[in-house]
Amino acid sequence: MRDFRDAKVMAHSLRAALAAKGFKITVCQSLELISEAFGVSDWNTLAAAIRRRANTAHDTASFPPRGSTKWPSEFTREFELTLHRAQVDANEREHEFATLEHLLLALLTDADASAAMKANTADLQPLNERLVDYIENDLKTLVTVDREFGDTPSVAFRRVVHRAVARVKSLDRKTTGADVLAAMFDQTESPAAWLLSEHGITQESVLNFISNHDRQGKV
Repeated sequence: MRDFRDAKVMAHSLRAALAAKGFKITVCQSLELISEAFGVSDWNTLAAAIRRRANTAHDTASFPPRGSTKWPSEFTREFELTLHRAQVDANEREHEFATLEHLLLALLTDADASAAMKANTADLQPLNERLVDYIENDLKTLVTVDREFGDTPSVAFRRVVHRAVARVKSLDRKTTGADVLAAMFDQTESPAAWLLSEHGITQESVLNFISNHDRQGKV
């Protein structure tokens, strides 16, 4: 039986079911509706409960421990700067973790990732606005007084980056922001992945962009 830890999946299913009937709601609206269904006042309260349980359930043994994340060295200079922006953004907002949403916001100004999105005729301004709104409002529960860990990447953040590195390891090139963007879609329960889909950006289109540029030797 599902419980509150499945709330994001349930919200996603709710949006899909309503969309099939011609009713479109945003990610935030679906999360609030699921929160009400659980008898919780708002999504922030439910998210805090989910996070407390998730912190004890996630096995992070395959990733560097909190506070000492060491990234692979196979990044382009462009993505190194993007990664830095994402973590600085989380720190400046006093968020306990840098999440996939912080990373996606930084990828909007990453040359490779933004080119992949624009190749899919995506308008990045509305996506930027939705991301900022989500980060400023839905991630309020991440605010911490412990500034030491303010730029610590979340488990999902690290998983996406490491997955992107693994995908390009055999291609004899460095990992770009476009590679990381493609890997982000595998986190199907992530609001970042949902927001990309809502704005018409698909994993297939990003992978096609990467493949075309690999063949042309431009990535």
